[in-house]
Amino acid sequence: MEKTKKYAWVMDALSKTPLPVKLRAMKKFLAGEKEYLPEKKTNADMDAIIKCSLCPNMCKFDCPVLEAGKNEALSPSAKMRIAYFIEKGLIGSKDSFELMYKCCSCDACRQWCPFDFSVGDILKGVRADIVEENKTPEKILEIKEKLEKNHIMDEKSFEVRGGRKGEILYFMGCTVQSKRKEIGEAMIKIFDRAREEYAVMEEEWCCGAPLHNLGFINEFKEFARHNVEKIKESECKLMICSCPTCTYVFKQIYPQFGFKIKAKIMHSSEYLFDIIQNKKIEVGSVEKECVYHDPCTLARKLGIETEPREVLRDTGIVLKEAYFNKKDTKCCGGGGQLSRISPEIAEKIAENRIKELAEIAECIVTACPSCKTAFENCKEVYDLSEVVLMGMIE
Repeated sequence: MEKTKKYAWVMDALSKTPLPVKLRAMKKFLAGEKEYLPEKKTNADMDAIIKCSLCPNMCKFDCPVLEAGKNEALSPSAKMRIAYFIEKGLIGSKDSFELMYKCCSCDACRQWCPFDFSVGDILKGVRADIVEENKTPEKILEIKEKLEKNHIMDEKSFEVRGGRKGEILYFMGCTVQSKRKEIGEAMIKIFDRAREEYAVMEEEWCCGAPLHNLGFINEFKEFARHNVEKIKESECKLMICSCPTCTYVFKQIYPQFGFKIKAKIMHSSEYLFDIIQNKKIEVGSVEKECVYHDPCTLARKLGIETEPREVLRDTGIVLKEAYFNKKDTKCCGGGGQLSRISPEIAEKIAENRIKELAEIAECIVTACPSCKTAFENCKEVYDLSEVVLMGMIE
């Protein structure tokens, strides 16, 4: 019954065609599927690729990569068409493989998709096949090699103090460790004020999201195995992440590969909302007018929209809303490793979003270290934890 409803539009279209066309189309529709599939087994979801590539493509009008790159090949369905040809072995040029990585995994496409597809998620399978075929672009291999060597995305510049065991484990994430130490410092001061028994890892590894996203599945599993063991050693009951992507990967992706974390996992915005509501800290002295930018992963993949806003209101912030907010947010350009793969496109995406936000308020608040990094040249930009720190009452 569900399948009949799903393809009702096909039947309606066929009803207006001549009988020979109807017969030929129905024959292909009902029995011709194998003709269009690769002979080899693939990691890629070929059914999703075919449907996406043939779709009317409404999502293209909300794709930040296409808007910034001004090239039709960057549109969601165009990438799916090229993905189809790659999987069928009909194309194998260097630029076709590189195209498979030009996506910021923001899920804006999913907001418009009748099949509920995420192009970023579909591309993960395509990239895994590229890895297996030893056709990975050099720039992508460099990201993997750097991660395997350093265990985080960039050089560490921040060491956080804390015990090795505790009720709470604070997981900073790569960006806080390398570029946004002010977020880590704010969280530690908040833990201290709330009198939390918190722990940090002696050597915190990346959650593995870049490896998983870029198709390096075996390497991702190694990172996941290591992290699960270290989390277990901390004896924590609650794990708090500053990065929405880390939160999502620990909660949703690890279990898909059989890696389960017993502790409750929260994004920092959820934790801050909780301790304010439970009177562990008092806030309310920030007198600023700010616009809140919803990080894509936080709003779309994790569905966390209310908590950051309530926290900001509690601090005394006059909260202004961007025209595109919550699940309709616009990407900062920092997702999916796009800033490393195609920095010029990522920078243009950031410029577009900053322009939209600046029309609402000079002060921008977000809840993602990567978003703050993308907006770092703005006059005023803060992570949610920094605003809470500013607003804490002695």
